[in-house]
Amino acid sequence: MSEAWAFADHRIFESDDGEGGALVFGADHASLFAIDRATREAIERWRDRAPIVLDDVPQDDRDVLDALAGAQLLVPAARLGRRPRAPIDPAAVPLGTLVLEAAQTCNLRCTYCYAGGGSYGGEARVMRPDLAARAARHLVLSSGARETVTMVLFGGEPLMNLPALRAAVAAGEAAAMEHGKTFVVSITTNGTRFSPEALDFIAEHRIGVSVSIDGPPDLHDANRRYAGRNGGGTYADVVEGVARLTERTGRPPAARVTLEPRQWSRIPEVFEHVRSLGFLEVAIAPSSPVTAALLPTPEDEAALLAGFTSLAHRFVEEAAGARVLPFSNLLDLLAKLHQGDVKAEPCGAGLGYVAMDAVGDFFLCHRFAGDAKFRVGSLDAGIDHAKIRACLDEQAAPRASGCSTCWARSLCAGGCHYENHQRESVLGLAQGGSCDFIRSWIELGIRVYGRLREDAGHPVLAFLGARASAESR
Repeated sequence: MSEAWAFADHRIFESDDGEGGALVFGADHASLFAIDRATREAIERWRDRAPIVLDDVPQDDRDVLDALAGAQLLVPAARLGRRPRAPIDPAAVPLGTLVLEAAQTCNLRCTYCYAGGGSYGGEARVMRPDLAARAARHLVLSSGARETVTMVLFGGEPLMNLPALRAAVAAGEAAAMEHGKTFVVSITTNGTRFSPEALDFIAEHRIGVSVSIDGPPDLHDANRRYAGRNGGGTYADVVEGVARLTERTGRPPAARVTLEPRQWSRIPEVFEHVRSLGFLEVAIAPSSPVTAALLPTPEDEAALLAGFTSLAHRFVEEAAGARVLPFSNLLDLLAKLHQGDVKAEPCGAGLGYVAMDAVGDFFLCHRFAGDAKFRVGSLDAGIDHAKIRACLDEQAAPRASGCSTCWARSLCAGGCHYENHQRESVLGLAQGGSCDFIRSWIELGIRVYGRLREDAGHPVLAFLGARASAESR
């Protein structure tokens, strides 16, 4: 093979197998391979010698390099220069998910709320039922060849507007049946509004439920209190409501935990407490820096990584017994690694996914509701795909150089648009403030996945495969 070859961008992670092995991650394709000591030594001998002519390589090393070429870790040198991918045309991506902000009002006043108490910086308002029904039909009719569409009932607190939720689900189900599609509905709720009518509605339509709960009573009640001058904590009402929900539907909800930086040191404790309440899965989100007071210190970020690392170790321990620890953050990352999912964009915002506010305006995502800069159309005028592309390009531009050389780019692609905008444009911070943590988190996931792959028939891998397939629909 007289063609000139060179190593594609990759990262080697030390293995703890005690035999000199390692994991090698291909940055372009999110590929992951376990390699032995001999392969690692061959890589180290040759990766800085480009161009490589394989005919000139000693036979032992040539066998290794041939195998690496088959894995696309060694590529023709002419292909090595990375060409920027053409931007995705939002108009070419049919609508698949609509977040319906049916109630831009809330009965809670959480300390870290990015939605301004549910109203997103405007006046409290609720969506008319006829508008909600139109939105659901629009979702189905705009979904192209998609077989499944998803509507997320959101707020504020969506259960403060049950008439609009009923109208939306009824219209969406009818339209989906007419067009031969599957209509999936989920709701994100604070867990305090599970009236008998709400529970019947959720049960009858098999709506997936995510409940916000932040851990033990002292922590939850410090974060999530009822509105009003003397508003009390909500923990007891949430726990009681979740119990009634599970009894009525026969299915436990998922838990959404949000923690302020000074609470990150309690992550393992919070996870175990919430898990003990019977939730299906537990997702833990650091609070968004909606004010400078919520910016983390380096010590806070170290505590966040330490907490996630502790849960990753717990995951490996559980997996050794063929059990799945229901830590959503890690499960989502492992599913992406299992699928080899390469990101061209950080998320689906504007690309088959939009949010609609209570008066029928579309926004790039639910977090940007109320921000005119990220308004991308309306139910009356339709989605403005050119505005979407302009928003995405503006968000990506400051990160283009850094992301193009980052080994984690295929799994991150730049990070959350809202978080970046909040940190950089609102608070005036330097770009890339979350990058170190994201890279450390992805490395942690790679190491866990490498452990699982030591047994190709591991039952947790089958679980991850099913999860990845479900997420790709």
